[in-house]
Amino acid sequence: MAGSTTNIVKRSLEDLGAKSKARELGRVVLGILGRWSSESVRLGGVVRGVMTTNVATCSPGDTLHRAAQLMWDRDCGAVPVVDPTGRPTGILTDRDLTMAAYTKGLPLVAIPIGDVVSGRVHSVAPGDSVDEVVALMRGQRIRRVIVADGAHKLVGIVALADVARYVSGLGPTRRDAALLLADLVATLSERRPSSGSTERAAE
Repeated sequence: MAGSTTNIVKRSLEDLGAKSKARELGRVVLGILGRWSSESVRLGGVVRGVMTTNVATCSPGDTLHRAAQLMWDRDCGAVPVVDPTGRPTGILTDRDLTMAAYTKGLPLVAIPIGDVVSGRVHSVAPGDSVDEVVALMRGQRIRRVIVADGAHKLVGIVALADVARYVSGLGPTRRDAALLLADLVATLSERRPSSGSTERAAE
């Protein structure tokens, strides 16, 4: 029993050490990128060309269980929440699911989405540029941006992965684009203070 406890403690200390090294590496990368300005880099491209369409959505009255089912079926980490007219009222992430289940001490089927989703919506239009999406992600520290039409109805979503695929398609001659993407990822991965005593990376 004592040996087992010792092994658990040892593994925990090793995990802490690994996380500390990862954070230090992140600081080094940010320091390097900090000496390189991404302000003059333009990716080009239009949102409608990179966004994901046919997005699964939930309503505030649905339960977290329904949202989890959609995330599983669609292999995604977030589901937009829309009102009866199709206008986005928020976005629910897989992190929201787990934290709600933990803090409320209830099964997902007993928690309405409306009790969890923040109601903050960051959106762009289909005709906006990819550069506007990148600026919004960096400025708001978010990994997903909702795409809404002129009537403010949901028509798609742009995730960090969509931006990465777009940059990859630009080819090896666009090293500046690759650096811009690295800068964005580093910014979103930087741990920030939360409302509690711990820190977390951007969602």
